[in-house]
Amino acid sequence: FLRKYLNTGGGIEVKPLVTVSIPFKNPGKDLLLAVKSVFAQTFENWELILINDGSDDGSEQLVKKIQDPRVRIIDDGKNLGLPARLNQIIAESAGELLARMDADDAMHPRRLEKQVEIFQHNPSIDVVDTCAYIIDKEDKVVGKKRCEHADANNFYRALKWGIVLHASVMAKKDWYVKNPYRLDYPRAEDRELFVRTIQDTKFYHIAEPLLFYRFEGNVRLNSYLQSYSSERKVLMEYGPKLIGRTRTALLYSRSLAKSSILYMLSILGLENIINKNKYEPLSEAERHHAQSLL
Repeated sequence: FLRKYLNTGGGIEVKPLVTVSIPFKNPGKDLLLAVKSVFAQTFENWELILINDGSDDGSEQLVKKIQDPRVRIIDDGKNLGLPARLNQIIAESAGELLARMDADDAMHPRRLEKQVEIFQHNPSIDVVDTCAYIIDKEDKVVGKKRCEHADANNFYRALKWGIVLHASVMAKKDWYVKNPYRLDYPRAEDRELFVRTIQDTKFYHIAEPLLFYRFEGNVRLNSYLQSYSSERKVLMEYGPKLIGRTRTALLYSRSLAKSSILYMLSILGLENIINKNKYEPLSEAERHHAQSLL
């Protein structure tokens, strides 16, 4: 009651605690940029959970040098996989809100601030994601992704493209507790989760790039093929009910075609072409602005 009173005119605004989570496995130097971007946030009421999922590149030693009470490091020497680690973060988190982040990405300085504002002004919202800048292996900004206004109620679009940009998601902890990740959808655990909950969840998309998403030049054949396989599994489980068997079959065929094309491109050494059409170009002014922020 006191928190609600203070947040709705009592005079002193209570900021919710946000848990930022970064699970990592062999991220190299990119992990330092990710962590620095958390410390650079304009919103300061956060805790950071870093979970080492079996790294052997020394990255865990880098983060263990951090001396800040807001940072917790979990290093159990095991490799459990991303879905299991995401569920572990839900259990370990102290925040009212949980912010996702990958170990090779970076946050816009105002990401947490702007996402928290959405929750404070719209109490019924469960999940907020954002648009993202695309960066390459050299930290150069090359484009932007998912900057159109998304419609989470378009089930066909949700099954075809996904509902959210997972790395940019902030969600209520209570929602996550009720909706854990499933472990049997490797590399599509996010798509399965958000498609599974689409009819009972209120989504909000910020059509502004608040994440630097490392995407360009980052195609790993086996990982992509596994993603497509799990994507088809999502289609088979949820597609017929949401969009009917015929449209599900069309999307299933499309996914098979993507797998075949990627495999052929990899034989020719051209697999990185597959990402070229997955983001929008930037004007020179936009690119310069984004690079200065990074």
